[in-house]
Amino acid sequence: MAIARSDRLPSHHVLRAARVTPPPRVVALPSTDGEFARFVQTCLCPDLEVGALEVSLHRRYPQARVHPNDLSGRDAVWYAYRDGRWQPGLPAG
Repeated sequence: MAIARSDRLPSHHVLRAARVTPPPRVVALPSTDGEFARFVQTCLCPDLEVGALEVSLHRRYPQARVHPNDLSGRDAVWYAYRDGRWQPGLPAG
């Protein structure tokens, strides 16, 4: 059964889905700190920004820093450094 044109909602009444960007993949470093990695995962949410993630991490890890790696044509990967930077001698992930 076809719907008569008069039964349709005008185009300005149609609800449109909001575009939600999923959080990027985040690599927690040092990779040997499982507690830090789990905490990073609890802070992720859709439409997350680097600064917002850093603020969340600072509640437990005041030196933490997040650096995005947005290579064109690839999925976004962010690196969350518990101690603010990569440290030689620790596994890279």
